[in-house]
Amino acid sequence: MNCTRKYLGIAALIIISLIAFSLGCLFIEKQDTRKTTVSAPEESDARIVNSNVNADDLDVSMNPYSASSPMHGEFDEFRKWVLNNRKLAALSDSPTPGHLLRLSGQLAAKGVPRLSTDLLEQRLSAMTKILPLLDAHMCSTFLKGGLNAMEFVVQASSAMESFSDDEAKAWFAVNEAAIEAQLNGSPLIVLSTENATRGVLKIARSMYEPESTAFISGLTGLKAANDEDMCATVRTLYTKGNSLPEPYRGYMARWLLTGKEGNEKY
Repeated sequence: MNCTRKYLGIAALIIISLIAFSLGCLFIEKQDTRKTTVSAPEESDARIVNSNVNADDLDVSMNPYSASSPMHGEFDEFRKWVLNNRKLAALSDSPTPGHLLRLSGQLAAKGVPRLSTDLLEQRLSAMTKILPLLDAHMCSTFLKGGLNAMEFVVQASSAMESFSDDEAKAWFAVNEAAIEAQLNGSPLIVLSTENATRGVLKIARSMYEPESTAFISGLTGLKAANDEDMCATVRTLYTKGNSLPEPYRGYMARWLLTGKEGNEKY
């Protein structure tokens, strides 16, 4: 009992400290806020102000996936959905495809904490295929929010182009759901620290010693870890979290993917 309480206390401290680190909260891609600013959807006069057409608009709107990949066709369908979305267009002062796609990424990122658990679990599963293929530096940069849209696609393309038809369809379906959740002002779903702690403990208890202790130690020192150690620990969170039984898998999906907005504040 004393050991369990000690473990719970350590895990809870880890969870609280890492919420600020925002592990994996880059649901779509990091967007350049110098180019586009998103207003709250609750405001009736909310607008996205951007009078300048950016030089990279064309790059943003182009299909980055090879024609043989299921992602190629799904991206075309997603782009069409974005460009024909009247609610999204109403928030924008620029009708250019690149701007609207960039805006859609911002809205999706803000909409993640509003998504249902099953949708978050779909994205968690996809991320377990992407993270192992990023080198340590890129993995660390991604986790810290340092990759922009194009960099993310370039680094993740080899994994994403291997997605099956269903996986490719699910990737963009989740994106669309997040955008709609933000546009509609759906309520935030906040994960309690208690349930986040339960998810981490479930991962630790699924391991044998000394792996379990090393995992907890890695989490404790994550903020100061080098790229290799940080990525190894976070990959474990994603892969082990994705293989947990319910409801723990859902806890980990929400903790890892929703950042500060989707986690209990202290």
